[in-house]
Amino acid sequence: MKKTIYSLLTMALAVFALTSCEDVPSPFDFPTKGGDVPGTISEPAGSGTLADPYNPAGAADAVKDLTWTSNDVYDTTGDVYIKGKISRIADKGTFTEGGTYGNASFYISEDGTQKGEFYCFRILYLGNKKFESGKTDINVGDEVIVCGQLMNYHNNTPETVAGKAYLYSLNGTTEGGGGGTGGEAKGSGTLSDPYNPAGAANAVKDLTWTSNEVYDTTGDVYVKGKISRIADKGTFTEGGTYGNASFYISEDGTENGEFYCFRILYLGNKKFESGKTDIKVGDEVIICGQLMNYRNNTPETVAGKAYLYSLNGTTEGGGGGGGTGGDAKGSGTLSDPYNPAGAADAVKNLTWTSNDNYETTGDVYVKGKISRIADKGTFTEGGTYGNASFYISEDGTQNGEFYCFRILYLGNKKFESGKTDIKVGDEVIVYGQLMNYRNNTPETVAGKAYLYSLNGKTEGGGGGGGETGEVKAVTIAEFNAAAVSNDVWYKLSGTVKNLKDGDKYGNFDLEDATGSVYVYGLLSEKGGEKQKFQELAAAKGIKNGTKLTLIGNRGDYNGKIEVLNAYFVSVDGQGGGGDEPQPGGAGSYSKPYSVTDAIAAGSGAGVYVKAYIVGCVSGQAYEEGATFSVLQDVKTNLLIAASASETDPSKCMPVQLPSGAVRNGLNLADNPDNLGKEVLLYGNIEAYFKVPGLKSVTYAEIGGKAIGTKADVRRKAVRRR
Repeated sequence: MKKTIYSLLTMALAVFALTSCEDVPSPFDFPTKGGDVPGTISEPAGSGTLADPYNPAGAADAVKDLTWTSNDVYDTTGDVYIKGKISRIADKGTFTEGGTYGNASFYISEDGTQKGEFYCFRILYLGNKKFESGKTDINVGDEVIVCGQLMNYHNNTPETVAGKAYLYSLNGTTEGGGGGTGGEAKGSGTLSDPYNPAGAANAVKDLTWTSNEVYDTTGDVYVKGKISRIADKGTFTEGGTYGNASFYISEDGTENGEFYCFRILYLGNKKFESGKTDIKVGDEVIICGQLMNYRNNTPETVAGKAYLYSLNGTTEGGGGGGGTGGDAKGSGTLSDPYNPAGAADAVKNLTWTSNDNYETTGDVYVKGKISRIADKGTFTEGGTYGNASFYISEDGTQNGEFYCFRILYLGNKKFESGKTDIKVGDEVIVYGQLMNYRNNTPETVAGKAYLYSLNGKTEGGGGGGGETGEVKAVTIAEFNAAAVSNDVWYKLSGTVKNLKDGDKYGNFDLEDATGSVYVYGLLSEKGGEKQKFQELAAAKGIKNGTKLTLIGNRGDYNGKIEVLNAYFVSVDGQGGGGDEPQPGGAGSYSKPYSVTDAIAAGSGAGVYVKAYIVGCVSGQAYEEGATFSVLQDVKTNLLIAASASETDPSKCMPVQLPSGAVRNGLNLADNPDNLGKEVLLYGNIEAYFKVPGLKSVTYAEIGGKAIGTKADVRRKAVRRR
């Protein structure tokens, strides 16, 4: 009986306990939510400026779309301000009094409760300095303003970036700071109008970093400031082997708003030497060189690609890729060759993925004076490759150099012992292909360029221009048997084979009944502009299987016969029009849809639409987000209309810009001048923003320039039921 009574009592107590627990609040919920603890969660507020700081909810909202991939790869905001009250202190003891990091981690909320908290992770003290024993006077309830960068850790925890934020204000007390905004971004990066440190940081905020070998950089720019801290002067200068120094600069020489100058060379773009390492805190400097966004969160100079242009007003030349070398000039033709700055500018948007996968220019001419010879001995007199590597600049100094890598000699022949008569000061014209090695080093393509001219002397060449003489109509077999010459022109007819989709140069095999030969680039006319094959192909319908006639010279590269300097004559047996899904009909290349027609069609696969760019769409709702201006944060779409002045969303069509060449070439954030321009687009008409739009765009023409390839997108179309 007792056992039965005890069992009943136990069950009753259990039921009572379970029922009572339903009303017990958890200690706290996810910091930005607050669970059921007392307190309030306000709506997001603030713009993140000192005058209008974020509240904690606003800070969380600012990072909600930022991505986190790993501890080394994540998006951050720029430097912003957040205001709140300390609600909990997470690691005050660990990281301040008894630790070595000198920072503190704590939570803030709008009212000091644990509801609606934002996590301030590893924050530095007032003035952007370390916490010290006796100075760790933060307490729950303190009102603070935090300044620094924010992230979305693991894509689910809004917080500050460790070591990239500090206490700007503690209960109304401020003490300078560092790593903050450093004021307004100023300057254009030129010598006459250099960036200030904030301007330099702003210039790289959208540059991407993938690894130590793959990252975006600016071109050569100038940055002015005062040295605020010296990071490794001793390591890399007096006692080291690299001959460079790392230091921070700010606008006023304090640690507020610093920019990191990493492994900078000395005046004249030379190594630091013992006795010359006379940099000190407070020095006013102008830095010249390339900038990057290291790990997507640290604006800094590219190691070894920047130098001290000026130190307290003293300058000493420069060079080694540091200086701008003046304005970019030239069009790359023989009559108007690039100067070194022009050659660097011509490749700045070319991409490099690996040693086997990179973009190049067509054959171009570059003129300058030899400033340094890099491997003359290795690759010429004593080597086996028969080429030389050297630098050229406009004036023969080391300022604004361009790298000529593994260049062949006059006549496109190997250097030979006794013929390696190049020296510093020689005036040269180099002819060949250019690339942007590792996305940060403009140079010639190894083995694809040669000395066209050396101090005015020329000697034929392979792949050069030549003058027209008699044009001989021959079979491909007869062409292959002919001698190499830039002076004899041949007319060839055959069928196009092995043409790659999207090839901008026009490289393919031409085949007739007697044989086959490689055509190394096809121009629309004799001496025409290079890299315009896509326009020619679209206009004339050139693709694999097309029968055409061309004229060119007999060339030979590494034992392979080539048609050089080739230009188009005619298409035999078929007209132009390209890859038209409805040849000659509505929506074709020759008869593209207007926006009105495209909207009326409602759907369509692989069609052309011709219209004007009038804006973009910001947000998720079409009519509310339709903006008829340039927005710097919208790169994924455009608005097009039948008129450049249209502002009625119902008469516009949204265009999705897929990542790659089309987005890079059309989006208004990077190409604000595209606003109001006429554009021809190739893609699919389907629902976008819940209205008829153009998606899967692979090809565009704007301002006489072709972008992307006319790959068949029809299989991607979405049919309406």
